[in-house]
Amino acid sequence: MSYKSRWDNGGWLVICDQCGRKYKESELRLRWDGLMVCPGDWEPRQPQDFVHGVADIQAPLWVRSEQSDQFIFSCNLLTINGQADYGTADCAGANRVNGYTPSNYPQPAD
Repeated sequence: MSYKSRWDNGGWLVICDQCGRKYKESELRLRWDGLMVCPGDWEPRQPQDFVHGVADIQAPLWVRSEQSDQFIFSCNLLTINGQADYGTADCAGANRVNGYTPSNYPQPAD
């Protein structure tokens, strides 16, 4: 509600920064954003403005250095065999005949 000009000892008329209506200076309040507003436009500051995030430290408490890769690799008469199901990658060679045939390997019919 705005006022018509009237005399108050020590008071003056001011305009609300929010709604633009005339009020006596004693009725206006300073709002959190720095505006002088009437009681109808005054509002407290949102409590979420004061919330601060909590640091989320994702580094582990302790770490080990990465170990070097250790490959245990050995080729023997069976793994260098070029026959199916007996050769091992990086050992077997195509059509490699070493003279060794496992005893459970099916023999071709003569």
